[in-house]
Amino acid sequence: MIIDLGMNWENFYKDNIVAYIKSLQTNPFELITLIIDLTIVCFLIYCFFRVVKGSRAWQLIKGIVLLIVATALSGLFNLKILNWILTGIMNLGVIAIIVIFQPELRRALEQLRNK
Repeated sequence: MIIDLGMNWENFYKDNIVAYIKSLQTNPFELITLIIDLTIVCFLIYCFFRVVKGSRAWQLIKGIVLLIVATALSGLFNLKILNWILTGIMNLGVIAIIVIFQPELRRALEQLRNK
């Protein structure tokens, strides 16, 4: 699976973003749910970073971001072999993340339980 960042962004913008904004104008209830959804997601991201900051998980997050950027760049520059390798690593990496983050996940769950 090659990430295609050379897609037609103008069509993507018209077909997805503009159509979504028009649907928000016709149904204001969706705008309220969008704001609530974004608020919850931002809060969860903030809590996640607060838990992992200063732990070894923070270093792993930086490494994961580097892999995502490298995969996107390899797709952009049509480096097929490198993109295939990085995509394969990222697919298997989901399981590895759960195993590696297990102590941090346990600590976060204990903090939630103690509150």
